[in-house]
Amino acid sequence: MDALLNGSIAGATTVLITNPFDLAKTRLQAQGELVAEGHYKRAYSGVINTLIKTSQSEGILAVQKGLQAAIVFQIIMNGLRFGTYEIVKDIANEQFHLYNSHGYIKVLSNIGISAGVGCFSAFISSPFNMIKTRLMLQTKDLPCGNRYHYSGLIDAISQIFKTEGLKGLYAGSSIMALRTGLGSAIQLPVFDYTKEHGKQWIKNQTELNMIASANATLWLCLLTCPVEVALTRYFNQQFDNHGNPTVYQGCFHAIKIIFKSEGFLGLYKGLGGLFFRSGPQSFISLLIVNQLNSLRNQKKQ
Repeated sequence: MDALLNGSIAGATTVLITNPFDLAKTRLQAQGELVAEGHYKRAYSGVINTLIKTSQSEGILAVQKGLQAAIVFQIIMNGLRFGTYEIVKDIANEQFHLYNSHGYIKVLSNIGISAGVGCFSAFISSPFNMIKTRLMLQTKDLPCGNRYHYSGLIDAISQIFKTEGLKGLYAGSSIMALRTGLGSAIQLPVFDYTKEHGKQWIKNQTELNMIASANATLWLCLLTCPVEVALTRYFNQQFDNHGNPTVYQGCFHAIKIIFKSEGFLGLYKGLGGLFFRSGPQSFISLLIVNQLNSLRNQKKQ
C-alpha cells in the first residue's frame, strides 16, 4: 500500500511540471500525418516553438491542456505500477528465489515483472491517456486538430461512453499496454541495475538516483518513441459508429504505414518532447518514490 501511495504522489507531482512538454510531444507527433517530409507545412518546428506558438494562439494556459486527465492518468498508472512492482517482486522472490548470490535480482526476472505490471497499469489507466491526447490536440494550428471537441475530462468520458460505449473508452488500450510494458521493462530494470552496480563508485544516494534515472530515461525514449507516435495517431483518429478505427488498425499497422509514408524519422517525431517529458518525469518520480521508501524504512527501523 505504501508503494502504491508513493507512486501516486510521484505521478501527480511530476505531471504538473512535465505536462507542457507532453503537449509539445503530442502535437509534434501528430503533425504531417501520413505525408512525406517536405510535402507539408510545419505548424511547429520543435518543443520550444510548439509551446511559444500554443501560448500565442491559444493563451498561456493552453500549454496545460489535458492537465486534469493527465493527473488522473499518472495517479492510477504510477500508483499501480510502482505499487504492484514491489508486491509482485516480493511474492515472486518467495516462490522462485529471484535474487542471485550477490543480492541482485536476476535481470530477466526483473524485466518480466516490470513488463507485466506495466501492461496491467497501462490497461487500467488507458482511457485517461486517450482523453488527455485528444484534449491536447484540440487546436486549429494542426490539420488533424479539432477532430474531437470536449470541454474537459468529464465531458470527454460522457461523450465517448454515449457514442462508443466502454469499447470506445478502451480504444488503443492494447497499444498502451505494449508501450508501457516495454517502457517498464526498460526503465525499472535499468534503474535498478544502474543503482545496484553503481553504488560501489557513487556513495551519495541522491546522486546515484539521478544517474540511474538519466540512464533509464535515455533507453526508454530511444526504444519506445515509435510506439508513442503510433499511440498518439491511434488515439486521435476517427472511429466509426461501431467504435472501429478508420485508419490505424493497431500498433504494428500504424508503425508500418507511418514508416511507408513518412520514413524512418517519422517514427521519431516528438523525440525531443518525449525526452523533456520523460526525463523530468522519470527522474522526479523515481527520486520521490525512492526518498519516500527510504523514509518509510527509516521509520520502521
